[in-house]
Amino acid sequence: MEKTVAEKILSKAQRLQEKVVAWRRDFHSHPELGFHEERTARIVADEIERMGYRVRRKVGGMGVLGDLDIPGAKGRVLLRADMDALPLPDLTGDPFASQNPGVCHACGHDAHTAMLLGAAELLMEMKDELRTSVRLMFQHAEEANPGGAIAMVSDGCTEGVDLAFALHVHTQWEAGVWAFRSGPLLAAVDRVSIRVKGQGGHAASPHLTVDPMVVMAEIVLAVQTIMSRRIRPQDAGVLSLCAVRGGEVFNVIPDEITLLGTIRSHNEKAREEIKRHLREICEGVAKAHGASAEVILDASYPPTVNDPAATEVVKRTVEGLFGEGKVVEMEKEFGGEDFSYVLQRVPGAFVFLGCGNKAKGIIAPGHNSLFRIDEDVLWQGTAMYAGMALGRNR
Repeated sequence: MEKTVAEKILSKAQRLQEKVVAWRRDFHSHPELGFHEERTARIVADEIERMGYRVRRKVGGMGVLGDLDIPGAKGRVLLRADMDALPLPDLTGDPFASQNPGVCHACGHDAHTAMLLGAAELLMEMKDELRTSVRLMFQHAEEANPGGAIAMVSDGCTEGVDLAFALHVHTQWEAGVWAFRSGPLLAAVDRVSIRVKGQGGHAASPHLTVDPMVVMAEIVLAVQTIMSRRIRPQDAGVLSLCAVRGGEVFNVIPDEITLLGTIRSHNEKAREEIKRHLREICEGVAKAHGASAEVILDASYPPTVNDPAATEVVKRTVEGLFGEGKVVEMEKEFGGEDFSYVLQRVPGAFVFLGCGNKAKGIIAPGHNSLFRIDEDVLWQGTAMYAGMALGRNR
């Protein structure tokens, strides 16, 4: 990226900081759950339409698309921000805290939406310097399963797009740090339900029952060998059993027990192997005790995999705008993200912007009622969104 272009981006982004903060605080005060982002989507669509974008509303449900067409340009870059909140109380005590009881922006989607709105205004001001067309993707229901991304993809949001980027704030890194990696970044997510059926009876006569509690306990231990002994160490993921449902009375052995959990993996081959081994072990352990086990797997997001060339674009943009020393090559993480559906169809990259600040007490992780961000980084997110488009084909 030419120095003059970078300087313009930074100057305009800094000038937009106050406006972006205002947008973010407004969205934060009025959070909406997935598939119910009526107010947020309306504001976003009205704002970018006013700026001059060609707008599509209710894409895939509640999503919004905004196109900036550059005559003679090569390709189209998609820039994505998610809009939905979480079903959590806002305990931050901020003056702009949630006004919607039991709902709050505890994952930073309010910031993503505000930063992309800022980038939309910046890109329109600098459209004469764009060498690619642009599509803004304001996505609903990222926190849901299935989420809004797959619905928007099915409704055509990636048609004509050949490169895609998404940003996400994270308090794990200090404000102004950019964290990403090439290749697998975030995990595929599968929900697990294991239904163990035995034969209940009186707790004083266990010999007359087939106790599903005992079978369940053995299954919990046996499946721990999947990652340690069945899967190649380089491909090992996470299998966590997190909830047990069954039995209500202290002296009655129940007929059945249900275990709930999740599988996280970074490639499809390992994902399928983990599922196969899980079924084999659960069914085998149950059979050995004269019981039965039904394994139900609810597939959620696929793995989020960053394209190497797109990741290099991210790196060059960060260094061109903010200088060297701001990039952290992160390790693979096991959270899930439905931007993966976009990356299955279009090469691109997902990148984290550090928004933590220990000196300001901003340390709570995402999905926590005390989650806050250092708003001083918002202009940087705006600059980064815009920079990844303006740096294209240069």
